[in-house]
Amino acid sequence: MHPAELDTPSLVVDLEVMERNIRRLADYCAVHGLQLRPHAKTHKVPEIARMQMAQGAAGITVAKIGEAEVMADAGMRDILIVYPLYGQAKWDRLVRLAGRARVAVAMDSAGIAREITERARQAGVRVDILAEFDTGFHRCGLPLEPESMETVQRMRDLAGAGWRGILVYPGHIMGNSASREPLIAEQNSRMARLLGMLDAAGVACPVVSGGNTPAAYASHRFQGITEIRPGTYVFNDKDTVCAESAVYEDCALTVLTSVVSVSVRGKAMVDAGSKTLSADSLLSGDGRGFGQVLSHPEIPIEDLSEEHGHLDVTRASRAPKLGEKLRIVPNHVCTCVNLHDTIYGVRGDEVVCEWKVAARGRVR
Repeated sequence: MHPAELDTPSLVVDLEVMERNIRRLADYCAVHGLQLRPHAKTHKVPEIARMQMAQGAAGITVAKIGEAEVMADAGMRDILIVYPLYGQAKWDRLVRLAGRARVAVAMDSAGIAREITERARQAGVRVDILAEFDTGFHRCGLPLEPESMETVQRMRDLAGAGWRGILVYPGHIMGNSASREPLIAEQNSRMARLLGMLDAAGVACPVVSGGNTPAAYASHRFQGITEIRPGTYVFNDKDTVCAESAVYEDCALTVLTSVVSVSVRGKAMVDAGSKTLSADSLLSGDGRGFGQVLSHPEIPIEDLSEEHGHLDVTRASRAPKLGEKLRIVPNHVCTCVNLHDTIYGVRGDEVVCEWKVAARGRVR
C-alpha cells in the first residue's frame, strides 16, 4: 500500500529516518561512554523499544507502571520508572513486576522507599532505587540542601544491594542552542554542589541519570552524568526543531491528514484537531501554532477544534484543495502518539508495517 492510500488521520513513521535517529544517538553515547536508557513514553510501542535495545540501549525508561507492564509483557527486562509511585495498589503491582524484570524506581521520599523495599523483601524480589533531586525544573525531587543527605542515606540503606544512585531531570533546559548555554552552566554548578554533598555524606552513586532530547548531544558536557533518558529523539517534533536540536528532515513521525473543507475564505480545515495532534502549545521558537505543514511551511495551523485543524491560507503560494492530503509534524510528539491506536511504518513509498500503540492510555 502507498502511504497516500491510508485513511486519515493516521500516524505515519518514516522508518529510515527513525532508524537513523536511533543509531545516531546510540553512536554518540558509545563514543562518550554514556549509558542510553530511552524513554518509551514517546512511542509506547514495544517493537520500537526492541530497535533501541538492539542498537545498544542499556534498558528503557517509562513514566507509569502501566507502561512498564506492557514493556515487560513484550520482553523488556531492564526498566526504570521515573514517576512517583504512591499507593498500595501500585506498590503491589511493582512487586509483581519485579518478579519478571529488573525494575528500578526514582523517588524523593524515604517513606515510599521503606514501603516498596519492605514489600519487595516479603515477596523475595528486589526493586532498585534512585533518589531524585531537583536541579531547576521544580517538578519533583529533593532540594539541593545538606538536610537531603539524611534522606538519601536512609533510602540507600533501605535499598541495600538495590541502591543504584541518583536521578535528575533538566527539563528546564529548552530554548535554542544559544540560550541553553547559560542553563547548562547553571546545571553543572548545581550538579557539582550535589555531587560534593553526596561525597561528603559518604553516598556512592554508581548511576547518575539525567538528560533530555533538546540537550541530548551535549550530554557529555553535563557534570557527573553516566546515563541519559531522552525520549523524543526517536521521532523528533516541531519543539525539537525550533529548539535547534533537529531539522524537519529528522522528524520521523507525521500526521497524515486530509483537507475536508475550503468554504471559509482564507481558511482550510483538515481532519486533525486536538484529538489527533494534541493541543500542546509550542514550547520553543515563537511559541505559535499547532504543528508544521511540511509541504506548505507558509501555512500556519492557527487553531484546533476537537476534530478540526484550522489552517490560515491567506499567505499560501497555493491553497490546498479539497481532499488533498497533507503531512503535519506535531508540536509535541509524545502526547500526539498517545491519542492514536496505530502507527504505520513507511519505507520509501510503501507501508511496510503496522504497530499497535500498546501502552497508549496506561496512565496508572
